[in-house]
Amino acid sequence: MARPKKNAEAPAKATRGRKAAAEKAAKPARSRAAAGDEKVYKCLSKRSTKRDDERKRALTARVNRAAGQISGLQGLLENDAYCTDILVQVAAVQSALKAFSRELIIDHLEHVVASDLKKGETKSLDEFTKVLQKQFMNG
Repeated sequence: MARPKKNAEAPAKATRGRKAAAEKAAKPARSRAAAGDEKVYKCLSKRSTKRDDERKRALTARVNRAAGQISGLQGLLENDAYCTDILVQVAAVQSALKAFSRELIIDHLEHVVASDLKKGETKSLDEFTKVLQKQFMNG
């Protein structure tokens, strides 16, 4: 969705969000762990899942799409866009996050849960069921 043009009479505003996004875009892509000075995100469960490059790339593309949609939302708010235009953008954000969740669910079922079940372990399936109940069934 294209952003509405700024009012020519409105003063130009340099927002922190846009400035940070511009600075981030100017930096070469690198992992947070390799950055050294940036925060490294830790898993809440203290475990990790090894993903091959293709799966990681697909999930990262989904996250980037959602981040772009959220940036679009910020732009609409900054430009005092009409409420229904903002709601259309909210729907795009939700759709991007749903697509990411769907991809991650499939990945988890195919690689983690299936592997554990083949070994006779059910812990990952039990955890996954609880997460699905919390996230999708308000339980």
